[in-house]
Amino acid sequence: MNKKNKLDVLFINPDSSSKAYQGLSAQFSAIETPTWSLLLAQSCRSKGFTVSILDCGAENISLEDSFTRIVNLNPRLICFVVYGQNPNSGTTNMIGARELSIFLKKNGIKTKIAYVGSHVSALPKEVLSNDDVDIVLLNEGVYALHNLLSSDMECDLKNVRGIGFKTKEGALKLNLPEKLVPLAKMDTDLPGYA
Repeated sequence: MNKKNKLDVLFINPDSSSKAYQGLSAQFSAIETPTWSLLLAQSCRSKGFTVSILDCGAENISLEDSFTRIVNLNPRLICFVVYGQNPNSGTTNMIGARELSIFLKKNGIKTKIAYVGSHVSALPKEVLSNDDVDIVLLNEGVYALHNLLSSDMECDLKNVRGIGFKTKEGALKLNLPEKLVPLAKMDTDLPGYA
């Protein structure tokens, strides 16, 4: 839960449009509703965690402005949500997510950075092997995220189901998977948009 008035988790919807679509991005790339950020944020809220969403694509903000906003929000966890309506979008959205998370680490952000999304679930060790990624959430990430936010995000990582992380020695470790949200619990554990 929230300690010292810190935000528990900041969900980041990355912007990959300028890299993926170059000049076309100025007028012709769509801005997608951050469905999974909204769903994960409301799920966390329903469990008592404090959340915020930074939608880099909709706000069309620079790396520098994103950095300033993240520092000011001071979250316990930064979670890049790299999904899209098209299953391939997770891979395309990795472009913007990696660009921003590399920028954050290069500029001294010590906050743990997690990634969740279709690309992450398909290639968790590949994503986790990047220096700018500390944790990956496997599958849809709902229960794994709740478990992670309830942990100390340091020593407890080995006991958090549904995540991958780096050990102190640098080894990549994928924990046992967490269950998916069952249809019967959808209204309570994934209760709509934030």
